[in-house]
Amino acid sequence: MKQSNKLETWGNETTMNLNNILYQNIQASPYFKQLYELKTYHEVIDEIYNHVESLEPFLKGTTASTAFCLLYKLWTLRLTVKQVTGLIEHTDSPHIRALGFLYLRYVCKPASLWEWFEEYLEDEEQVQIQGGPRPVSIWVLKAYVSNNMFLKIRTIGKMCRQLLTDQKWLGTILPRIPVPIARDIEQKLKERLQPPTLPRRESPSYDLDPRVSGSSKTRRRYRTPSRERRAERDYDRRAFNNENESIEDKLCFGPYRQATTFQTIAKIKEMVIEDPHATIRELVNLVGISQERINHILTKEL
Repeated sequence: MKQSNKLETWGNETTMNLNNILYQNIQASPYFKQLYELKTYHEVIDEIYNHVESLEPFLKGTTASTAFCLLYKLWTLRLTVKQVTGLIEHTDSPHIRALGFLYLRYVCKPASLWEWFEEYLEDEEQVQIQGGPRPVSIWVLKAYVSNNMFLKIRTIGKMCRQLLTDQKWLGTILPRIPVPIARDIEQKLKERLQPPTLPRRESPSYDLDPRVSGSSKTRRRYRTPSRERRAERDYDRRAFNNENESIEDKLCFGPYRQATTFQTIAKIKEMVIEDPHATIRELVNLVGISQERINHILTKEL
């Protein structure tokens, strides 16, 4: 993961970038003072395995927790890249792994956080992060009741995502990530975790003219003409075929009517395609037939 075995850190070398109240309570903790006897990395790992059961920063009131006392103890050892990798990939206890990610979040250079965390963002191993009579965390993954204790469990992957995006961990403030780096992390998380988008389904095309040949899959907006409409269309066709080039009928008995010929329909269709916003009055003036016939062609023929 890193070419050099020295972990690049940043911030306050004394406090490990911990909140001041938390740091002072760790220093005053009788348990932390007992940890002076632990001199090696492996001794601290064994202590985590035997005594860490949750990851709250405080126990009762402002008493520093076992987990955070051991987290600061790891800082006093100034872990190498190899040792930190050993923490986050440890197979004996998820709490050892979780403290490894907390260690990175507190001391690792912000620009390197994504490189460390990326591989574990979807890790499904579960870890208990909080326990007590009535914990108040809202990020519950699973809850169990055991010996009158309400325990909160989450996955390592969800914990990693929270450490990268949140400003607090169970009530204590985390070191601030510079805004440009934070935005870059959020964008990478969004790209990595969002579900794949399905290709958009194309809208079906419509063939307005039933006489125009096309694909067999093309939907046609065409109604079968009624018996009366077929009779009227046959009359119009016969009138035009008898060399009557006018679209108007000759003087005859009965109500005045105008022929609806294929040429008229085609002409109106062409005009509507060229100018979809053309008004009926404009079509009447250009074609020379009545408004009633225009309405009929637009609603029944097209």
